[in-house]
Amino acid sequence: MPDRSEHIVRWNPLLHGPISLGRAVVAIGIFDGLHLGHRALLSEAADAAEKRGVALVVLTFEKDPDEVFRKDDQAFGKLLENQERLEMLAGFTGGTVVALPADRDVFNVEPDAFLDALEKICTPVAVFVGDNFRFGHRARGTVDDLRAWSAAHGCACEPRSLIQEDGATVSSTRIRALLKAGHVGQARRLLAGRAHAITGRVVHGRGEGAGFGIATANLDLSATMVVQPKDGVYGGYAIVDGAPYAAAINMGVAKSFEGASSPLEAHLLDFGGDLYGKSITIVFVEWLRESRVFDDQDELIRTIQGDIAWVRENLGEGAHGAH
Repeated sequence: MPDRSEHIVRWNPLLHGPISLGRAVVAIGIFDGLHLGHRALLSEAADAAEKRGVALVVLTFEKDPDEVFRKDDQAFGKLLENQERLEMLAGFTGGTVVALPADRDVFNVEPDAFLDALEKICTPVAVFVGDNFRFGHRARGTVDDLRAWSAAHGCACEPRSLIQEDGATVSSTRIRALLKAGHVGQARRLLAGRAHAITGRVVHGRGEGAGFGIATANLDLSATMVVQPKDGVYGGYAIVDGAPYAAAINMGVAKSFEGASSPLEAHLLDFGGDLYGKSITIVFVEWLRESRVFDDQDELIRTIQGDIAWVRENLGEGAHGAH
């Protein structure tokens, strides 16, 4: 992914002075996943900015606020790492991404003060949000409050309904549920063709796989809050130093090995280097099967070899679906 850091401004309304980006259309949201609904809203905002001949500003947070409020909730999970989300926003919109710090002092700003801070960022001519937008202390601010503020400041208020796909609303919550059910293909469609991915550090595993010729990279996922898909076997890719390798992936602690502890293992096709200590990204393209305990080692090996053969045939010739 190209470096978009120069288009990302980290700004704290409680500590920093105005940044004055000029006249602008503003889009506000977290935009976790940058899914079809997010893209529709952001595209409208970008079109409006172009027609008005002004800048586009995307206002978001450095971290998903749920990382603060739901950090102990095992059901919570993000669709993107924070920096990746910010860079994708900058790349997709071509605008300036202003990222507020995700801390309780900023969250406790009253709704009217939150809106007044917009004028320290730019001179808003239109503000695009989802029609369920809430903001300010205890999320007391509503779209009606934004509409009233906009009218008083000569600014258009542009709430947008969430889009529908297959008779249901496209939302980050829906996509998380799909991933936790193993439906990575459906999730990829709602993510505008981007396959879900998770990054972890390669650690030493049990070594059984290498013993019968199927070495795996064992990932430590303790440092990430990205959604872990349903336990099972997937076909996908491992991104190592920017290069994709087709991979057979086991999500969840392997059931066939006593003492297994790694929540994710991946067998990389045609990779011969040393991965220990590296941070690699696993991309989930296709659900293959449930994890299960095998009656004997021969059955286990045959099944894994079948998984690998599917990956080689369907994913081994390119990086389709990889980042």
